[in-house]
Amino acid sequence: MLLHRLATCHRLYDIEMQMGWERTRFSRITRITAMFLYDRWKHLLRFDPKRLNPSKLAEYGQIIQEKGCPMDCIVAFIDGTLQETTRPSRNQRIVYNGWKRKHCLKYHAVTAPDGLVIHMYGPVEGRRHDATVLKHGRGCGLEDILARHFWAPDGRRLFIYGDPAYAGGPIGDDDMDSWCLTSPWAEVDND
Repeated sequence: MLLHRLATCHRLYDIEMQMGWERTRFSRITRITAMFLYDRWKHLLRFDPKRLNPSKLAEYGQIIQEKGCPMDCIVAFIDGTLQETTRPSRNQRIVYNGWKRKHCLKYHAVTAPDGLVIHMYGPVEGRRHDATVLKHGRGCGLEDILARHFWAPDGRRLFIYGDPAYAGGPIGDDDMDSWCLTSPWAEVDND
């Protein structure tokens, strides 16, 4: 039931018609199952400093440089993704994304070159801009992870790369913008 609920964007009413169970029962079972799974496995969802040690992060930087990046200090990428939802019956404007023209929830992920998700934040209402989601997600621990763990073995600072949606705007009001580069070439030009 939980997998069906997460894999499709059906309304609870539609699922009630398909499965023959009332909405409240289905919702309660999926919510309790999700909470059980989270409580049991949440330790696997956090940043793992043993696996992502300074030498592994430096290796990521070398891999990215081999693919054409002008420097070896970018070790991961940040980007947002949208999860389409059904149109809510109330407060539609909150989750409506005008750029994609659909109702959705937004998530942010920091991903390593091998596909490993280093950090995830969300859901946030779909109308929010990427930079705004990053600003609101500051309390989720990303800055702490970057400050504590994103250092090369030789003491150099390592960075995450974000598309131009992360440039300027609301992320420029403290140190987060210094960890998230939007143009690695601009950093090289300044050297």
